[in-house]
Amino acid sequence: MKAESVALDEKAIRLVVEKHYEDVLAYCRRHAPASSAEDLTQETFLRFVRRAEAYDERGKPLALLLTIARNACIDAARSASRAPSFVELDEGLEPSQSDSYAVELESALFALPPDEREALELRFDQGLGVAEAASVMGISRFAMNRLLKRALAHARSALASESKGRSK
Repeated sequence: MKAESVALDEKAIRLVVEKHYEDVLAYCRRHAPASSAEDLTQETFLRFVRRAEAYDERGKPLALLLTIARNACIDAARSASRAPSFVELDEGLEPSQSDSYAVELESALFALPPDEREALELRFDQGLGVAEAASVMGISRFAMNRLLKRALAHARSALASESKGRSK
């Protein structure tokens, strides 16, 4: 049974924007130059509104918004003729003892290849299901499961290496 496309009215669109603006902005900050993250977030919602009449209400609207945001970031990177960049750790800050694990985790995640890092971000940071995250990245659920498994293994290995280096 195929779900019907449901045209969103202005109120429904406003609710989607209010609910997911911060998530889309955070995604754009991670995957685009910082100076263009807000512009790309706005572009994401403009693209969403332009296609609102064809919106098919299956799954989370966030999955569709992140797909649009990903494409906007890729488009921006192409026009700037460089690959999407990720937020780097500010090396000028000294972490406190309580922050050390968070810093190690961030460092381990930053060391991952971009596709693995994005898969983990979509699945665990953004809370998308495997199928939704796969849809955002344009891959099958099977490929997403393999990518997540590989990314988690690499992250565990990197964390174990950092822990060993710290305990010496």
